[in-house]
Amino acid sequence: MMTLVIPRHEFIVTYEGPTHPLSSAGVPSAPSNRQSLCLTLPQTGLDKNSNTSYVTQDDLLSSISQKIGWPAYLLCIANVIANQQCTNDKLFPTNHTQQNNNNNLLYQHEPLTIKISPQYTSIRGGKGGFGTLLKGQSKQAGARTTLDFGACRDLSGRRLRHVNDEIKLRKWKELQAARDRAAKSGNNEEVDELSALKTASGIRNWHLMVPSWSDAAAFSKKGKRKMERQYEREVRGRQSKEDKVKSAKEQKRLDEEWAVMEYVRRGEEEGKRVMGDSVKEGILAHMRKRKQESKEQQDEVKESVAATTAEEGAATTLATGENSLAAHLMTLSGDMSVFDAPESNNNKKQSSTDVTPKQSNKLRIQSQSDFATAVVLLDADKLKDISSSNGQKNGVYVEYTIQTAGLAQIGWIRSPEGNTSSGGSGITFIPNSDTGDGVGDDNASYGYDGSRGLKFHGGKEESISSETAWKAGDVLGCYCKLTSDGMEIGYSVNGEDLGVAFTDSNTGDKFSYYPGVSLNLNETVDVNIGPDFAYEVKKGCTGASELVKTETDIDASGDDDTLQENSKKQLTAVDDNAPPKKRSRDESSAEKKTTESTNQANKQSEEAEETFDLNKCSSIDELKEMDPDRLKNILLSMGVKCGGTPDDRANRLFSLKGLRRDEYPKKVRGKNFIP
Repeated sequence: MMTLVIPRHEFIVTYEGPTHPLSSAGVPSAPSNRQSLCLTLPQTGLDKNSNTSYVTQDDLLSSISQKIGWPAYLLCIANVIANQQCTNDKLFPTNHTQQNNNNNLLYQHEPLTIKISPQYTSIRGGKGGFGTLLKGQSKQAGARTTLDFGACRDLSGRRLRHVNDEIKLRKWKELQAARDRAAKSGNNEEVDELSALKTASGIRNWHLMVPSWSDAAAFSKKGKRKMERQYEREVRGRQSKEDKVKSAKEQKRLDEEWAVMEYVRRGEEEGKRVMGDSVKEGILAHMRKRKQESKEQQDEVKESVAATTAEEGAATTLATGENSLAAHLMTLSGDMSVFDAPESNNNKKQSSTDVTPKQSNKLRIQSQSDFATAVVLLDADKLKDISSSNGQKNGVYVEYTIQTAGLAQIGWIRSPEGNTSSGGSGITFIPNSDTGDGVGDDNASYGYDGSRGLKFHGGKEESISSETAWKAGDVLGCYCKLTSDGMEIGYSVNGEDLGVAFTDSNTGDKFSYYPGVSLNLNETVDVNIGPDFAYEVKKGCTGASELVKTETDIDASGDDDTLQENSKKQLTAVDDNAPPKKRSRDESSAEKKTTESTNQANKQSEEAEETFDLNKCSSIDELKEMDPDRLKNILLSMGVKCGGTPDDRANRLFSLKGLRRDEYPKKVRGKNFIP
């Protein structure tokens, strides 16, 4: 019978490396980083060329892995025996012996050393040369303390400066978030900025630890206190800078308020000077004369109607009085031309038997400036009858007939007295035709422009529900009334209600609003204050004609002191240079002549501006050397804002060089800009 010979391989292996924390293998007497093992493995196969038994490295490493606990892929054979045959990961024995007792053939190998593969144990990053260089320099005589370790690397290979910068950014964001919370809370919550500047290392802006060999690691208490004092000075300096900025802003705000108050004060003084005794006497005499002429005309009409009735049996002559609206229409900014509005079919017919002459309360106004503004003055004493508790009379209604359907802002102006009485700050409506500020462009006015479908208040614009833009011939109804919830302003077009446009719950119980309109150049509208309206008056409102000061009111207040007191209750008008003057119908003829001369001058100015070519300007200095008025006229002719200093105008004009008209930025476009 043939005996089966089983070849086996014997290995003496020395493992040098860390002990696996979960492994119980190893020799207790040996150091934890060195273990000796004796392994017997079966052969892996026979080599075809030499017919020699061998064991692969993978089989050997797998057996060792079971003994020491580390995975086989982490291990490698560290030494290569010179006389040991090792090819293609095959381990061949150096000699063999026959064991007769069990017919086993034992192959012996040279001792091997096993280690963890270097690719898993080597430290990533630099060689540590830069840290050694810094350490050597710090030991030299007279060397300064090393505080910059940013060029060193950590175990992951990153520069320490990059790691430190991430920490700095995170701490800066936390500090900014704390500042924002303190600013929003408004309770003067203090932010501990000193703690945010301190670092664990004691080095400014270095949030990592420092090497033990560095002198910075052994900062004395004196050195740390010195660094803290430096932090305190930095925090105080920053707070002082912020306080200066806040103080400068507050001072600027106070200066602007003072300038406005001073402007208003000068306007009031000028108004008092104009409304002197001689002027008041002249106004009273003129009003008495007009009343007498009206009475005489009425008597003549009565006699004429009576004679015609006796002869023909019916009264056919209507008497018409003077236009009372012209005396109560005041221009606040720019120039307005005033004309008598023709009678329309929409107005109610006067009875043929009514021989009392009615005053016409409808005027046609046309703007002669870029954005002129006018207001209808109401009697302050009569406005006292309007209140939210008065169900029959809690608002005012006015109608405007659109003639040119261009850019216009129509609405209401709130008087400064109304602002103060309702808890406001006494804001004064200040229009400016040069900058294009009109009704709705500040907090003291409310406006609506049907050509653009927008409503305006406080410098903001919003769309209003309107299917189409208004057109020539449309009648715009405009009302303002007091409700239990405050003020309410609404509009209607040809009798169709557009809904509530504005509300304000802080107006109080006193009505202090006046009808106002701002028109672009050459835009025309008809103003109708009643009582004959084209469409039904808003429920609870009354026509503005019932609230203007009549001739009887003026004649009854013939006392100088009474007239002065009543005049103070009128809406204060503020213009750019001097207090505005009330435009009456008597000034129409003179105003037409002035308009013609103004138009001729504007035409010459436009012809002069047309010759200006912005593309020929090579630098902004050429524009700054130009006359400021010429710069202003050029900007106006281009439809661009012309406010600010001469340098601002030059910068604004030069910024438009090379741009087409439709490419002009919206922030520089004026009210009269047309793409």
